[in-house]
Parts: sequence; structure tokens; C-alpha cells
Amino acid sequence: MVNRLHILGILALFFLSSQAWAEEKIARLRVGLDSDYPPFSFLNERGSHSGFDLDVAKALCESMACRCEFVYQPFDGLLETMRRGEIDLLMGVSDTAARRPYMDFSVPYFHARSIYIGRPGVLNLDSEAAMRVGVRAGTVQMIYVENYQSRRTTIIRGQFGRLLDMLCRGDLDMILANDLAAYIFLLSERGQEFDVLGEPLPLESFPSDVRVGVRKGAGKLRENVDMAIKNIRMDGTFGRINQDYFPYTLY
Repeated sequence: MVNRLHILGILALFFLSSQAWAEEKIARLRVGLDSDYPPFSFLNERGSHSGFDLDVAKALCESMACRCEFVYQPFDGLLETMRRGEIDLLMGVSDTAARRPYMDFSVPYFHARSIYIGRPGVLNLDSEAAMRVGVRAGTVQMIYVENYQSRRTTIIRGQFGRLLDMLCRGDLDMILANDLAAYIFLLSERGQEFDVLGEPLPLESFPSDVRVGVRKGAGKLRENVDMAIKNIRMDGTFGRINQDYFPYTLY
């Protein structure tokens, strides 16, 4: 009897340690998303977080068998949060030399170009006229405007939803933005009086691949994210999310 009790005790300890190991393997990841970037991340009419990037993030977490906590901040704040190592993943980023010291990057999960949007005929992009240009703070578009716009340009940095409100009120002349987000606005009811200004900016001006930022030194997490991106493409999950937000196929 003593031997049987001893064996049962060993089995119980093995079960508990195995369960703890399994729970440890199902990591809790902190995933950063822009708090106001329709249609990628926004508050819906019920006041709940929604958006393309949120749905992709949930699909990636499910594919990796990870519990995920979502952190919503303005994009420039998310970059600083990632720099401090306080989030594990950051959705919707470009691979730039300035970001590489504090984050790694997944394979791309979609491609985007950059365009100006505004009221047609208001301004000539090639002129030296004073203009008010809106850009999402912390983005590659912001860096471009700071480096290449006329000295008479007033640069307004902010979240995309706020910039769209300013454009509609006439407080901005144009916005430089990711073409996917801009086109969705142009297709909306309040976007009807606006249009693309000029041609999309040259591909060499910006990284066109949009990726998931991964916390530096996070072991195999980047490899797991890459595999999860591949998996949700192969099983049709990405395509279904795509159809929910865009009338055309991404990537």
C-alpha cells in the first residue's frame, strides 16, 4: 500500500508539473495597436475596439496558442512602449533602421503605398505655397514630410481619426497616409468631396511592406509570428478578415 501511495504521489506531482509547463508554454503576449486608426483599429458604434489589425492579431494569437492582452495607444506612444520592452508585438509597422535596435520584424502581412489626400484643386503639390499637412505621429510618412516638404509647410502630427476630422473641417489642406486607410476614407460618405492628390509616392520613398514588430530578444517569438502569418494565409483566415474591411484583396 505504501508503494502504491508513493507511486500515486509521484504521478500527481508529474501531472501538476506537466500542467504548469503547458500553461507556461501558452504565453501571454502584450500586443500593441493604434487606438485611432480606422479601419485598422478603432472604436465601433458600440464603443468596443474593432478593426482589421485587431482581427489579424487575434488570429495570430490563436494560431500560436497564446493568450493575448491588447494595448491601445497612439502610434508614437506604442513605439516608445516597445522601446521600453513593455509590449511583445506591435501591429502595422515598417522595418526601418531607426527601429531595429529595439524591435525585430515579422515577414510582411500586407503591402501599402503612401498618398496625399485632400480637396481636389486646392493646392499644387509642386508649388512653394504654404500648406497644412497632417501625418500620423511617429510614422514613416511623418519622417518624409519633415525631410522633404517646403519650409512653408505646417506639419500637424496626430492620430489618423483626428486628422480626418481636421481635414473635413478645413483645418488641414491634405493628409499623407497609408493608401489603404486613405482609400477607405475616400469611399466613405464624408470622404466624397476629397480625392487623391497627385500620384502615389515612389516605392523607394517608403518601406511598402507592413509587418508585425516583435520585442527585441524575444527568442523564437519572431519565428512563431512568421509561421502564424503563413498559417492564417493558408487556412483562409486572413482572406476572410480582408473581406470584412476592404473591397479588394490585400497583399
